[in-house]
Amino acid sequence: MLNKTRILFRFLTYRLKAKSKHAIHSPFVYDFICNVLEDKTVYPEYKTVEQQVIRLKRNPNSIETVDFGARRGRTGYTTKLRRVKEIAATTGIPRKYGRLLFRTVKYFNPETMLELGTSAGISTMYQAIAAPSAGFKTIEGCASTAALAQESLNSAGCSNVSLVMGNFDKVLPETLGSLNRVDYAFIDGNHTYEATVNYFGEIASKSGNDTLLIFHDIHWSAEMEKAWEEIIKHPRVTVTIDLFDMGLVFFRRELSRQHFVIRY
Repeated sequence: MLNKTRILFRFLTYRLKAKSKHAIHSPFVYDFICNVLEDKTVYPEYKTVEQQVIRLKRNPNSIETVDFGARRGRTGYTTKLRRVKEIAATTGIPRKYGRLLFRTVKYFNPETMLELGTSAGISTMYQAIAAPSAGFKTIEGCASTAALAQESLNSAGCSNVSLVMGNFDKVLPETLGSLNRVDYAFIDGNHTYEATVNYFGEIASKSGNDTLLIFHDIHWSAEMEKAWEEIIKHPRVTVTIDLFDMGLVFFRRELSRQHFVIRY
């Protein structure tokens, strides 16, 4: 209850600070708002993904899940028997933001993509189907959830995705070592300050001028907000965009250093 009240307060604060495109003087960010945030096109790829989402949300079967994230216990992880439809409903990205990820990937057209936190594969499908020629590695810590995601990816025809199974702390360095550069990354995993800052640092070491990093749940907790503030201040970061549920990070040297809070 306390966390819900806190999130509501943070959302109201965000709404008070958030600007519309008419208050934005950066051509780069203005174009992003017009071409991505405000794009109302109903892309046919949406149906492909959302048919799989419906299937997941109707699946009554249960699987044993392992969570290495912010709610882990003293063992470093928690286990729980969960229904597939519950996983899809509670951990899957909402349609509004899944479609936003699709449009963002389609707009920037990255060649090399990375995701931390596959879960049931809903966000993975939205991103993969937007850039079918890109190399896309997604990391999931729970074997049974990874198997569930792989089934959905196969059904959606997302053949460009390589699913890596393991604890982020262990497999992220290995995964990054296999890549020359990361053009795009979506980070939706271990929601702690230390983990988020560490993942940013590791991925940023493989970033180029045009790299885009997206962090999910930047206002989920005080720790996540602290991590987000630290990322904003990183010397290589030039432009950041706060959409409340997500934070976008750009490294483009040609852009003036600015932080934007944009209504979405």
